[in-house]
Amino acid sequence: MRQTVKNYEVIAEQLSVTAEPQGGSAAPKELIFHILENDRPSISVLDIGFGEGQLAQLIKNNPQTRHWQVDGVDGWEPNCLNAHLFGRRHYRNIWHGLAQDIPASQLKQYDIVCLLDVIEHLNIDTAKWLIRTLLSNLGENSFLFVSTPLWFFPQDQSQCGDLEEHLIGVPASAMLSLLPVVYAINHPLVGGFVYRKKSLEYVDFFQPYPHKSFTYEMGRNILTALNIDPKPGVLFRTGF
Repeated sequence: MRQTVKNYEVIAEQLSVTAEPQGGSAAPKELIFHILENDRPSISVLDIGFGEGQLAQLIKNNPQTRHWQVDGVDGWEPNCLNAHLFGRRHYRNIWHGLAQDIPASQLKQYDIVCLLDVIEHLNIDTAKWLIRTLLSNLGENSFLFVSTPLWFFPQDQSQCGDLEEHLIGVPASAMLSLLPVVYAINHPLVGGFVYRKKSLEYVDFFQPYPHKSFTYEMGRNILTALNIDPKPGVLFRTGF
């Protein structure tokens, strides 16, 4: 991976690119504030696929979490050469690279690893491999925060090579089968789920779906069958 920001300072040789930074998220990002039961003097967060930097902005704008250290990894180079984002000093370190390229030793260092609206951009095999790898390399007392549409949300790339195309949909049953400790669901059926390392024991139950025929209505029906009312802002704690 190529590092472009180190200890809040730009180290990239070039900040001028023709393509535009992009990558917003409808994830219930506020869930980040409900993961740790007790505040700690030092909290480190890894934001994989940080896009426009919304998660770090949320963290740094909250007085209770402003002291957290946030690092970012993104596969779209313009996001990693975003001078406007760098100027806000929200991210301590930034690397250009794919989630698959993150060393296991680095993953273990973080209290919270975030994968917000990323897995739907991968094919089934890569998505399953990535979830398994992140859980395998999670610290014993750390958390994995994953968000994704709970249906096949149609989306294509808007710039050549921007990695924005959606390839899979993930039913709520697949996310719940990993036994999250807490979760929330935003409109339009974008779920955020927080896992501990013990979820690795259930990782074989994580089964995405690769076809656009997996509609919003189908995703909603699955939630109904699970007796879940997806109201934005509502936290579900499982006791696991």
